[in-house]
Amino acid sequence: MIDVKSGSRPTKDIFVFLEVFSGEGGIQSYVKDILRTYGNLVSSNKARTADIFLLRDSRGCINPLDDRPLAKPSPLTFYYLQTQPLWLGRIRLAATLLIQLLRERPDRVFCGHINLAPLIRILCEPLGIPYTVLTYGKEVWDPLPKLHRDALQQAQSIWTISRYSRDLACRANQLDPQKFQLLPCAIQGQLFTAGPKPPHLIAKYGLEDSKVLMTVARLWSGDIYKGVDVTIRSLPKLLQKFPDVKYLAIGRGDDRPRLEKLAKDLGVADRVIFAGFVPDEELPDHYRVADAYIMP
Repeated sequence: MIDVKSGSRPTKDIFVFLEVFSGEGGIQSYVKDILRTYGNLVSSNKARTADIFLLRDSRGCINPLDDRPLAKPSPLTFYYLQTQPLWLGRIRLAATLLIQLLRERPDRVFCGHINLAPLIRILCEPLGIPYTVLTYGKEVWDPLPKLHRDALQQAQSIWTISRYSRDLACRANQLDPQKFQLLPCAIQGQLFTAGPKPPHLIAKYGLEDSKVLMTVARLWSGDIYKGVDVTIRSLPKLLQKFPDVKYLAIGRGDDRPRLEKLAKDLGVADRVIFAGFVPDEELPDHYRVADAYIMP
């Protein structure tokens, strides 16, 4: 997927994303893993570097991968392009990216979202620069607008997280399955290990003597397919057979008030704990609290 080769002149890659460090979510976590792994791969081989363009991230966001103030230079250079109004940010991205393409003639451009693919195609094709489009899931499962579909079809390669996602995207948008490269989601195995339930979290959430179901997801009204509401609706029946069950929902978003009302209306508000946002470094302990992870 990414060939790390030696040579006298460093090879440049360019990544372009909507947003990585200003919000939380599955895509953001996945992209951070990609960038972290890329940096690790090339840090010992100065033959390859990358420029990272971030449309909706600002310079003030917390980016643990941007270590330019440190003595050791990073192979990753970040460009924060958040601008108001949003349409002006896209113009700024297009202009900055075009200048960089003309100046650097990168080996490849990695387009981090289907909504950016038409722009990447317009800029890259006349210059003969190959581009790869990163896809994640449901954003490519249904028929796309023509500009987006054409940009996918003309990409040299497409990354996706699973065969399931690849097959749905191909059927919906007439894509060549041979163009796809699978890049599954992964975890840091040395961090997410089995262990006893942490007593401080049991006490914090009132989970003593409980069987715990858990979901980690953004509670966003535009992304309800994670099934938090489905789980809440199932609790009345579950409690008839398993009276000690509680449901721990980790994440924040604008859908939380609706979900809280749903739990109250069903009479299970005392069985649903909305934990809110939990930092990545605290997630392993939270997973140890759960008896079962659920995402119907």
